[in-house]
Amino acid sequence: MTYLKMLEYLYKERPSGKITLGLDRIQKLCERLGNPQNVFKSAHIAGTNGKGSVTRFLSWLFIEHGLKTAAYYSPHLTSFKERILVDEKFITDETMLNAFHEVQQAAIELDKEGEQSKPSFFEFTTAMAFCVYRDMKTQAASIEVGLGGRFDATNVLTPEVSVIVTVGFDHMHILGNTLEKIAFEKAGIIKENIPVVCGETNEIPLNVINQVAHLKNSSVYLLGKDFYYDNEKLFLSNNTFDFHSDIIELKDLKISLNGAHQFLNASVALQAFLIFAQRNNIKIDELRIRSALSKTTMPGRFEVVGEKPKVIFDGAHNLSAALVLRKSIKDYLEDEKIAAVIGIVDDKDKKSILTQIAPMFDRIVVTRPFSHRAQNTQETFQITKEINANTILEPDPIKAYEILKSDGYETIIVTGSLYLVGYLRDYIMDGKLDPEWIIAR
Repeated sequence: MTYLKMLEYLYKERPSGKITLGLDRIQKLCERLGNPQNVFKSAHIAGTNGKGSVTRFLSWLFIEHGLKTAAYYSPHLTSFKERILVDEKFITDETMLNAFHEVQQAAIELDKEGEQSKPSFFEFTTAMAFCVYRDMKTQAASIEVGLGGRFDATNVLTPEVSVIVTVGFDHMHILGNTLEKIAFEKAGIIKENIPVVCGETNEIPLNVINQVAHLKNSSVYLLGKDFYYDNEKLFLSNNTFDFHSDIIELKDLKISLNGAHQFLNASVALQAFLIFAQRNNIKIDELRIRSALSKTTMPGRFEVVGEKPKVIFDGAHNLSAALVLRKSIKDYLEDEKIAAVIGIVDDKDKKSILTQIAPMFDRIVVTRPFSHRAQNTQETFQITKEINANTILEPDPIKAYEILKSDGYETIIVTGSLYLVGYLRDYIMDGKLDPEWIIAR
């Protein structure tokens, strides 16, 4: 079997559009595999926004401190290989396929027990990741939750530290329509006697998180109480801040990731790393911390590429992320004329997202994200045009981008769904589309 044939199997036989809540399938699958998730030490990261960046910061902190490091991300932007990294690098096709065949054998046995026992795309790929990390003898893993926390496939982990970055409104049809309900789902990653780092400051979700942590006898390290950051300075791809905690004080830390929210994400990740290091007798090194934070990049998060035009990729896929994008535009691009390619999947709160970002642009082309969850592009267009009259519809993302490029805009933002961001990022940076996009249809 080839790598592309493997992907064809995953997308067709283990469809990602199907979500069935519960940990029973992933637990059975991991048991058949010998529970590979118990072989390596880990940090487990949940959050409405910021969890991808925190996972990436943590991964680099582990790497720079000399640990062979696993990192698990979702969704991917361009290639499935982005999901399962070791030392922030792609693994070989051979390693990927070895894990696939091992998991496939176990999954087929579970399939025989009936539809309810059939592992999903995400459960299957999560088990693959755990097998890869076991086989490659990783020492530390930075694991991002896929959705929610309590019933997420990654929640079979018993980590060294649990992280809840933020709590906001997203995936409400699954997680609930109040901050209390959403916080409860994310607090589901808290384990007995395992410390928790939290970047949320809203009292409503914090009360829920503290209650769950108390029941689990877990210490909670809160932003603004147990650690904090200040003296933030924003310069595009060269941002600095100071970090304070009981463990260490650091001045003038540099991060390449853009946006004021990244100071929070970096601080949460750093506090989580400090706790992980203490629990595992890892010597904390200031120079290694500085190197890790400055090296961290995050595709699709206010990522700046090129000069003429300057293209910024940002996955503002929910209200919280839209507010962040709006602020970043004001912080970095206040005097520039900006156009945007926007595409949003149908199960998102389109009006809330577009109300925040659509007024920021001089021209908008609405397009269709590359996803089965994006069927009603006309609806997105109508909502956008009501907010910003200089809006047109072009369902093909590449044609949408080329329209703005030919119009001579010096700054073009590609935003909304991460499916759209990944698709256009691949085209703009490589000049062509990866064969994986054809398989993913």
